[in-house]
Amino acid sequence: MIKNSVPLSLLLLATAPARAQPPEGQATSPPIEQEIDVGPPETAGLTLSALYQEGGLTAAEVAERAGSTAPSLERARFAAQAASAGADRAWYGVLPRLELSARYTRLSDVEQPSFGGPVDPRVDETIDAVADPAAQGLFRGIFDSFGNLEFPVVLNQYALRASLSYPVSDLFFTILPAYRASSDFADAQRLQVEAQEQTIRLQAREAYYSYARAQGALLVAESTVGQIEAHRQNVSALVEAGVAAPVDLMRVDAQLASARVGVARARAGVAISASAIRTLMHEEGDDPIIPLGENLLAIPAAPNGTRAELLARARERRAELRALRLVATGREHAASARQGERYPHLGVQASYDLANPNQRVFPQTEEFHGTWDVSVVLSWSPNDALTGQAGVSQAEAELAQARADIAALGDAVALEVAQAYETFEAARGALEAAQTGIQAAEESYRVRTEQMRAGTAVTSDLIDAESELTRARLQLLDAMIDVHIARARLDRAVGS
Repeated sequence: MIKNSVPLSLLLLATAPARAQPPEGQATSPPIEQEIDVGPPETAGLTLSALYQEGGLTAAEVAERAGSTAPSLERARFAAQAASAGADRAWYGVLPRLELSARYTRLSDVEQPSFGGPVDPRVDETIDAVADPAAQGLFRGIFDSFGNLEFPVVLNQYALRASLSYPVSDLFFTILPAYRASSDFADAQRLQVEAQEQTIRLQAREAYYSYARAQGALLVAESTVGQIEAHRQNVSALVEAGVAAPVDLMRVDAQLASARVGVARARAGVAISASAIRTLMHEEGDDPIIPLGENLLAIPAAPNGTRAELLARARERRAELRALRLVATGREHAASARQGERYPHLGVQASYDLANPNQRVFPQTEEFHGTWDVSVVLSWSPNDALTGQAGVSQAEAELAQARADIAALGDAVALEVAQAYETFEAARGALEAAQTGIQAAEESYRVRTEQMRAGTAVTSDLIDAESELTRARLQLLDAMIDVHIARARLDRAVGS
């Protein structure tokens, strides 16, 4: 089983203390067994725990800042906002449609016909034949008024109109299904934002642990340089004493130069990984040192559940799958709305007109008169039936495509969970092996130094032991960081 913390003897970075200089006046070539110290490196000090600083950044904080400032995530949020506005617009279709209009019209002047003109003599004879003078005067006045009758010409016309219509059949066959489809698409878009945010947070966590790896590698490289420098002092003393050949010192110098190159490369790696973190958090700064506030020696535990249980959890929780399911449901509603377009349309409409002059008032006068009307309209067009059928075919194809996407994404999620689960288990196993490997490397280095002290080992043996110890430290560093990254990827795969 993997322990939650690494024993002191297994910590990553060990340094050999530099040999103290002899006091003034003391001989520089004393007996070897008294003066030359090539003891094993101390493993207390420069370790992964040395990277921890109170109040420093944690992986969760980096993920939070990256998620709150990512431009792609902001764009996805605006896309979700647009989809939500589209759903609201579709909902407004259930409300009665009110239209208000005002109109002014200027008409050209025209000649109106007159009823005037000479009266037929027979009419005069008929009126004269009336015996009653009063009746005779009345008839005479009526016919005289007809001679002066004209229709007025109103050149300025004003009209105010208010109409209210409601699509009764469309409400159930097209409007409500279209609203449900838009609502599902808006919810799916919000889930896409959640999925993209989880991806960005994972990238930020990976960048954080990559920076910790680079920092740890730098400490290992610097520790190795200090260790080789101490070894060089001892070999130099041996050469001066005539116990070792000058070529041994040259080999140590070559090893030291290589170690210093490793330090330079490690520092470049630290600067690059620090820049990556700041880019994800969208923060300015050139300092390659970022304080880390997470205890990297605390190995994350395995998640609860078997691989099959984790896969079932992922299929239920993953935002991408939930979004696609909503898209498929929305496609079903969209298909229903397209089917409703093929049916006859039944609507109710009411209008009120306030006009000067009002066309329904005779004769026309330059006065405002109000009138109203109510209609029930049933309409159908073969063109709507044809376009509706084509829309149904398109919606059904899009629905089939969404269902295929669900199946494909389900397979991808299953593969991702399986890979993340096995990678995490392999990382835990590699950490156990790395812990055993550094124990062996430290013991080998200790034995070689004892043998060299006793004169039974050559410098090359100690150089090989130092190289093996450095590799073991780096392997343990990589194993620890790999466990953290693997757990983060497994959490992302499951949808936690």
